[in-house]
Amino acid sequence: MTPREIDGSLRIAARADARSGVACAPLRLLRTVAAGLAPGEILINANYFLFLPTEVSAPFDAYGDPVGLTQADGVIETPPQVRRACLLMSDAGPEIRRIGFADIAVCSAEGKEFTPHLFGLPDQTGPGTAFALFHGSTGGTTPPGKGLWDVAFVGRHAVALSEHGGLSIPRAGCVLRCANRADADAVASGPLHYTLPGVLQGVQSGPVIVESGETTEAKRDVFAEELMSAEAPRPDTVPVSPHAWAADWHGTRAARLSAGITGNGQLFFCAVEGTSSFFRDGLAKGATLHDLAHLMIEEGAVQAMHLDGGGSTQVFCEGGGALIAPRDVHHGMPDSPAQFDRPLPLGLVLS
Repeated sequence: MTPREIDGSLRIAARADARSGVACAPLRLLRTVAAGLAPGEILINANYFLFLPTEVSAPFDAYGDPVGLTQADGVIETPPQVRRACLLMSDAGPEIRRIGFADIAVCSAEGKEFTPHLFGLPDQTGPGTAFALFHGSTGGTTPPGKGLWDVAFVGRHAVALSEHGGLSIPRAGCVLRCANRADADAVASGPLHYTLPGVLQGVQSGPVIVESGETTEAKRDVFAEELMSAEAPRPDTVPVSPHAWAADWHGTRAARLSAGITGNGQLFFCAVEGTSSFFRDGLAKGATLHDLAHLMIEEGAVQAMHLDGGGSTQVFCEGGGALIAPRDVHHGMPDSPAQFDRPLPLGLVLS
């Protein structure tokens, strides 16, 4: 399927809204969101999200919480976690760049700055530290800190306080370490501010599949670099989301969505049909990442990244009409031929 070129802007369609004081995006049907699109706009899925029981084991995690960066109109709703590919929009245009938790600035509502914990640096445990999964956690919790107070945030909003360390770290947020209870109460009193200078819109998914006009397939192990394979070295025992992502170039065929940037800075997207529709020559089979990368290069991409695939691959026009046939699979019945929309937390509006 030829990529549809988009000449214009990109914005987050569904801002992460408050749910019981927690800045998470509830799962929703993008078809219903698309009913309110303006003429000429297209709605697509945005990024990975918590989907399997293994990914919601922490007390502050919930199905549908986005995994990684979500930024709308300059406001970061959920911070990046592991260093993965992000699709970014700024005044200078579109960009694909790997961003991790340590690349952002973290500031409490009253203006106190916290230093993001560097990946794999175990001795950074003092007050003024911001922890995320794989950035200072020990089995998914904050390290010991006698007499210190930790404040857990989901998105931008505080959900818990704890003394002496051992506080679970949300996958869609972080934990801030304070010197005493009074400081912790002050930090928890208002929304958290994450900053990524110059960026207006952003979502995180991955991996990067094209760089400098060539596929990353033969250059290095991008799955390990973006912590998408079980073999990737990481300083924690917590499973990385998405937990069951198939990290291969040739083995897995599925519906796919990819974002690419041409040599002259034009952003375009490619949607590939999965096992969801019948064509004249039989059932659609989807694409491997190898297929997708080469398709993006053929269409002029000098940079490209994979967005979510499988049942999350959805493309709708105004009025809620599907441009590719969505098909979700019930995990209890993987061979089910049922065809229906998978609820998703966030979408991108292309206009």
